[in-house]
Amino acid sequence: MKRRFLLSVRAALAGLLVFCCSARTLPAENILFIGNSFTYGGGDGAVLTYGGVPKLVEAIAASKGKAASTRMVTTGGKDWGFHLGNPATDAALQGKPWDGVVLQDYSTKPTHAGNVDEFMKNGRLFYDRIARESPHAQIVLYETWAYDSRHAIFAAAPSPKQFANPDEMTGELDKNYEALGDALRALDPHRQVLVARVGMAFARCVRENPDINLYATDFKHPDRQGSYLAALVIYATLFHDSSRGATGTFPGFTLDAAEAGKLQSVAQEVCPETTP
Repeated sequence: MKRRFLLSVRAALAGLLVFCCSARTLPAENILFIGNSFTYGGGDGAVLTYGGVPKLVEAIAASKGKAASTRMVTTGGKDWGFHLGNPATDAALQGKPWDGVVLQDYSTKPTHAGNVDEFMKNGRLFYDRIARESPHAQIVLYETWAYDSRHAIFAAAPSPKQFANPDEMTGELDKNYEALGDALRALDPHRQVLVARVGMAFARCVRENPDINLYATDFKHPDRQGSYLAALVIYATLFHDSSRGATGTFPGFTLDAAEAGKLQSVAQEVCPETTP
């Protein structure tokens, strides 16, 4: 009888341990996106109508057996400084306890063509505000991408507001988003701050799959495939899960199956810590 009782206690403790470990790694379900047109999908009418990258993430999550409910606060052409003073952004942050907050800054802000110091400062201010309103939320920094090589931001003899090539722009974006992630994680090692390396995914896709176009006609905003790739990387980062096998069909449009598969592979390559 005593042995049976001890075994029951051990089983209960083991179950409690599993529950506690699982609770610490639960995927984000209520997710707030803060950004601009790179978040709301301004380069493709169908993506924009559907609800931008956040709604793509919802659909991808559902196709992978996850539950996600998203909201976005976005204004075209604006940066984190704007959102920190925007009453609508503040109201959204206070609206409910969020499981995840995805932050996307202006596309040149974390580079020499923008203002890296301001990027770092505003990232810290957002961190403090999110910690106050949703202390258990994971923060995901939505790293943006270098523009298409045909954009005027690139020049053989670049000005202070230009780049020599897309690799230079990608390198600065990746370096400074990672630097901000490191700085925020150092504030509280128990608080999850992740970088969704969408910019690196764009660079890899351009290199490995030049047949897939990621850009709208302005050579800056994402087209349908670009927004899909961004959503795949953000999904994988939020849920710590591979995006392989995700849906490519959404209300109003369906991606080519072969292209969708290639984009899923690229997302997996830049998110190697996810479940394969």
